Amino acid sequence: MPGVNPIVAYRRFGKLEVDLMEDKALQANRMPATPRSGHHHSLTIWFTSPLPPLNRITMRLHFFVYFSSLLFFVSCGDPGHASVESDGKPDFYRRHAQDKTTGEYLVDSLTYPGNQPIDPVTGEIDPQPVPDWTYVDQLNRPFGNKDLLGKVYVAEFFFTSCPTICPKVKGQMLRLEEEFANEPDFALVSFTIDPKRDTPERMKDYAEKLGVKDMDRWRFIHGDKFEIADLDQHYLSIAEEDASAPGGFNHSGYIVLVDRQGFVRSYASGLDPEEVNYLMDDIKLLLNK
Repeated sequence: MPGVNPIVAYRRFGKLEVDLMEDKALQANRMPATPRSGHHHSLTIWFTSPLPPLNRITMRLHFFVYFSSLLFFVSCGDPGHASVESDGKPDFYRRHAQDKTTGEYLVDSLTYPGNQPIDPVTGEIDPQPVPDWTYVDQLNRPFGNKDLLGKVYVAEFFFTSCPTICPKVKGQMLRLEEEFANEPDFALVSFTIDPKRDTPERMKDYAEKLGVKDMDRWRFIHGDKFEIADLDQHYLSIAEEDASAPGGFNHSGYIVLVDRQGFVRSYASGLDPEEVNYLMDDIKLLLNK
């Protein structure tokens, strides 16, 4: 977009850095970044509020990204949509494994998105599961990732007073609860990023008003604010407190799919019902394994 300063995010030394370039503030909201060329892994980041003069700021978001994951972040607002692959497949499938010969993205084969380590000998990724966590749920029951081993589950980050994207994402989570209601090995997890206000009691009331049918299948997690802020990156998400953002937080609206062994395998924008349709197919792939 002419006349607008680019914002570029790229991975350096294991962290995502955001360079705010040129000595001008943004004049428009919801503007995508211009990708940086070279060996860094570019992302598009959305801001929903004007920024101060750009030559004074360098933002470091402690969020790890693997080159196969192209993430769009939102500040309680709708993200833009990516293009369609030249082979006709929706862009969603760029998150899948590729045919080693043709490079074609495979509809029925998942990979391991995220900042996975690389085996120095083979050059192949050495995927790692999400780290251990144990907190309490909306009924104040201890619950952690080890309770989910052997199950396929989706995870997302939210807060009950979110005025914009959270209700939309919850609508898609309700779709998933309904779609897989008869699958005993399927679960849903929602982490609050506002544990000060979102007590287990408040989240129980929220879940009841939302219409959650099974409090054992869908857990609303209350934990340490700072630990969850570190945990979100392992679920390919971002959640940061920001007094200038609607509701006081910037966060992504992603629904992230985790396999029976605790590895992240796919994700979809909870703001895009079509992407969630594709995610349902990915869930079925894992449930049938």
